[in-house]
Amino acid sequence: MLSQNFQDLKHSTSSAEEFLRNNELANLIQNQVFGTILKKKLELSENEMRIWIAGCSTGLEVYSLAILLKETIESMQDVFDMEMEFKIYATDLDYDSVKIAGAGVYPDTAFENVPSDILYKYFDKKQDFYVVKKSIRENIIFAPHNLAKDPGFQHLDFISCRNVLHYFQPTQQQRIISSFHHSLNESGYLFLGQSGSIGESKALFQAINKKWKIYIKQEVEGRNRSEDAGLHALQEKSQEEKELQLLNEQLNQAKERIANLQGKLEDIHLKYEDKYETLKIDSYHPILFVKGLLQIIKKQEFYKEEYAAAMLKEMNKLELAIESFLLDDQ
Repeated sequence: MLSQNFQDLKHSTSSAEEFLRNNELANLIQNQVFGTILKKKLELSENEMRIWIAGCSTGLEVYSLAILLKETIESMQDVFDMEMEFKIYATDLDYDSVKIAGAGVYPDTAFENVPSDILYKYFDKKQDFYVVKKSIRENIIFAPHNLAKDPGFQHLDFISCRNVLHYFQPTQQQRIISSFHHSLNESGYLFLGQSGSIGESKALFQAINKKWKIYIKQEVEGRNRSEDAGLHALQEKSQEEKELQLLNEQLNQAKERIANLQGKLEDIHLKYEDKYETLKIDSYHPILFVKGLLQIIKKQEFYKEEYAAAMLKEMNKLELAIESFLLDDQ
């Protein structure tokens, strides 16, 4: 399985180098974007930063940006009178890529030009591959997502959607850009990369770096919610649309809980795989669970009380099994 993952990763190993070396892009993201957002959080007495990486592929960009953000937070720690946290939602249309990204296991060739202090701090070396440490992984939620159809995340400070929009038709691109505008907080940032473009949506965003296509959200006076990618005001929605919005909120809550479970499962696997040869934990189970929820959205079965109760029971059983295993091994 790992060898296949390594083959799949060959095309994206440059992502880690691009972000984690002390280069122009890394400095730009840390100082002009993350640093600015964190200062605003401090002014507003807010202690969480929220990011969405749309089109996360096999996850190298996700973990690289997470490391840059964590390094930025640590460099500014002396000015915070509270602990700053962050949450990253990482999505992709390709389910296999999401599985690889969620596992957080990469060949050592992916990090040949990354500084050794960063590797030791954020990765565990296992033979000829690296495993992302819990301190980074626990802040990230991976899930399948279709930009053209699925609702986006909300209350975000930063969205990265590099080298993705060109796969969509121009009209779809404009709907997606408009949806990003709706998802971002006031003065939130959008990162499209060198090949990206906001097209005809220039009124929605102002460029702060034209080379790397980094934009800041602009508030448009008189802009109606119905213009935001077809999102209607709640009072105008049909009952079915209201239920879908409620389901999306429940799904996001479930993803956060599942991410915590996934972190526990992976930690157990890494810690005990040598001690217990028969210990087999499917680290992809939570991702499969999320995919199941996404399929349920279309069928509206989530609202059947007996189904929801059964699903909750299974999640509780999994949590109890994890805690029991850890207690028995002490």
